[in-house]
Amino acid sequence: MKHCPICNRTSEEARFFGEFCEFCLGGKLREKLAAEVDVEVCRDCGRVKVAGAFVPYTESSLERLLSIKFKPHTVKMIHISNGIARISVGDEKHQGLSIDYNVHLKPRKVLCDDDAKKRAGYYEAVVQLRGEAGRVERVAMSLSKYLEKNGAFVTKVESKEHGIDVYTSDKKVAFAFISSRHLKFKGSFELHGEKRGRRLYRNTYFITLPK
Repeated sequence: MKHCPICNRTSEEARFFGEFCEFCLGGKLREKLAAEVDVEVCRDCGRVKVAGAFVPYTESSLERLLSIKFKPHTVKMIHISNGIARISVGDEKHQGLSIDYNVHLKPRKVLCDDDAKKRAGYYEAVVQLRGEAGRVERVAMSLSKYLEKNGAFVTKVESKEHGIDVYTSDKKVAFAFISSRHLKFKGSFELHGEKRGRRLYRNTYFITLPK
């Protein structure tokens, strides 16, 4: 029979990992863990920054964030309530040893890259839709959904006398939408700056929708 040299528990009362019982090793692990973790949250879209990228604020994304913060230990999310994450932390030195632990998630409001660009009015392309009003509105809505689904965004929408102009953050995604719909267009390109010696162009796609 083993006796823990710290608390004197026996191997009949607790599991042992080497010379020490699970309770004393769990206590040592708990002392190493931070009580609070800063969480960068975009003030506009509410996404959270994990490993350098902004992703939806979910239990799985927060579990990944805490796994990074508490590395090399393993982390599994139990639940989140009132800004407190209840997690299970596995000790990387003692396989099979884990503790339940509460950590305070401390939000820090920031702006993600996309929303910073939105506020600055950033755009790479303008899709000019012309034609019957109802059809123009439906295509503009489909374009907006396509952009969002593929990691881009609409900077602004302008109503024109015979249609709608959609300003978008990503010309490649805009062109992919046009190609997927087999829409015929007239294109023009305007130089608007340079980045690291590379010329940057804004694209305009003029589309007359068939009736």
